[in-house]
Amino acid sequence: MTRFFNSLVRITLSLAALSWGTTVWAQMETLRIQDYPGIGNVLVRVAIANGYCEKQGIKCELKTIPAAPLGIQTLMAGDIEVAFGPSEVVIQAGNKGADLKIIGNGARDSIFFLMAGAHIETPNAAKGYPAVMADLKGKKIGVTARGSGAEFQLLDMLKGAGLSGSDVTIVPVGAPNTALPAIANKQIDALMLFAPMDGFCAAMKVCRVLVDPRKGEGPKEITQLNGAAGPMTVRGEFSQKKGSTLDAFAKAMRESEAFAQNPANFNAVLKVINDTFKIDGPAGASAVEASLRNSIGGSRFSLDPKALQAAADYLHRTAQIDKSVDTSKLLQLR
Repeated sequence: MTRFFNSLVRITLSLAALSWGTTVWAQMETLRIQDYPGIGNVLVRVAIANGYCEKQGIKCELKTIPAAPLGIQTLMAGDIEVAFGPSEVVIQAGNKGADLKIIGNGARDSIFFLMAGAHIETPNAAKGYPAVMADLKGKKIGVTARGSGAEFQLLDMLKGAGLSGSDVTIVPVGAPNTALPAIANKQIDALMLFAPMDGFCAAMKVCRVLVDPRKGEGPKEITQLNGAAGPMTVRGEFSQKKGSTLDAFAKAMRESEAFAQNPANFNAVLKVINDTFKIDGPAGASAVEASLRNSIGGSRFSLDPKALQAAADYLHRTAQIDKSVDTSKLLQLR
């Protein structure tokens, strides 16, 4: 009888614990956060894998949305809580009246870099930027989507070299998984894209990086973005109502940043990326690793307000927005 009673107590306690855990999980605030195919939103991927969000009492979910304008649209529709994309796209949306607040960075350094297909000659490559841009005149250049941050930065590079968008043909090619066959099959001649496309270039020899703003290459309008290149953005109303949730999110991101920036944890971060974005074969594995090594230094949550204002000033100066924007009004850093 005693044995039966003890077993009953254990079962009751186990059921109570299970019920309590389920209730706590159900009460957690869920944040749906934009991600991209490839290396993507490193800070959030690491935070989810290491349990940093749950530690702060929130649930983080990644939603793959491969273009920044679509991410902002999805955010404004209420289908995600946090958008992640180039500062130019956020500023453009804010200029058009979207009520947005930037809470931090997903990536401090420039997200995009310019690559040439292995099939085209670039005799000015050794001279670097801006001379190398002349080699792309008349070529087909891929971007994630028309009106995307990739296109804006491509236009910046062209303008800085005395060219314009009319000197090339701009083609939407999507994320790296769809851009790779496009350049490998010579459907396009060059690409303005994000990681792990640089890894593909290194591992598969189908392309090569020509201009890398992460290394300070390119026009100052782009290199000055290093510090606020890929902000995380929420709706203004959400920021007002859910301040404590966003504070918890920020704590999780800072813990994730500390983990990712520790060189001893590189292999652990690489495993997180491989678990969430798998490319079969040794070439694919090499591509992801090379790309992560190139970009991990920029996986930081802190944002430089001067870099964000520099982006807005340039957009206004080049008539990509119709009025000057005080970006401090977009900021609600956590």
